[in-house]
Amino acid sequence: MRVGFPWWMRPFLYRDVIALTIGRRIWISPRVHEVEPLIRHELVHVRQMAEHGILPFLWRYVGDYIRNRQRGMSHHQAYLAIPFEVEAVAAERGDHL
Repeated sequence: MRVGFPWWMRPFLYRDVIALTIGRRIWISPRVHEVEPLIRHELVHVRQMAEHGILPFLWRYVGDYIRNRQRGMSHHQAYLAIPFEVEAVAAERGDHL
């Protein structure tokens, strides 16, 4: 886990991004105060990428987001409707699927 985002990543991130996972590496914004729920969320993404492969995960993640936006969802709604995010948000809350 690393605090802060690398310089090369910052131009690609929305302002409200507080964490990003690629493979087994997790970057967390220094603005985060409650780390434990966020770590549960990001560890789900680590597992998802291990199961699907990093590139297939990213391809599906972006594809789901684009389809959600094409259906008329806002950015936030489209993000929360991505199946990978549904599972990660449940883990963040401590819900069991």
